[in-house]
Amino acid sequence: MTVPWRPGKRRITYKEEEDLTLQPRSCLQCSESLVGLQVGKSTEQGNHEQLKELYSAGNLTVLATDPLLHQDPVHLDFHFRLTSQTSAHWHGLLCDRRLFLDIPYRALDQGNRESLTATLEYVEEKTNVDSVFVNFQNDRNDRGALLRAFSYMGFEVVRPGHPALPPWDNVIFMVYPLERDVGHLPSEPP
Repeated sequence: MTVPWRPGKRRITYKEEEDLTLQPRSCLQCSESLVGLQVGKSTEQGNHEQLKELYSAGNLTVLATDPLLHQDPVHLDFHFRLTSQTSAHWHGLLCDRRLFLDIPYRALDQGNRESLTATLEYVEEKTNVDSVFVNFQNDRNDRGALLRAFSYMGFEVVRPGHPALPPWDNVIFMVYPLERDVGHLPSEPP
């Protein structure tokens, strides 16, 4: 079921649409070592800026382009340590209180579900994000399983062409609106 996503009924401005032509940074193989977590943006985007550690607690490490520059959008990488040798990764793009996360392959594995839970907890507790969007290619073999699993977790399908979505082709978006208290302030800036 496709739900018309409504919070604020806000349309993307020209500047945001230009910013959102960048997608979350993709990597063929992320570093599995915490020492090697300095991952640059893809060369396709023409910027070799390094990501910096923003947060680390328990098994979750969050990396970002320099948040002190107050640039928009901000690339965020969420690395969740599964074992001493492996970790699950979620790559995101933070733009105007919306976080867009690419769904990794094997997203339905137990470790990736745990990493998504840790990522959502971080976003809810430490940022001012109002909505988390997950996205995946329309032609993925596991599309049906992803739609069922993310619907079960509270995500809703957003109709294609919705004004709050970036202009990415062949992508399915699902949104998880975060419920915020009126006086909510994050415990630290993203």
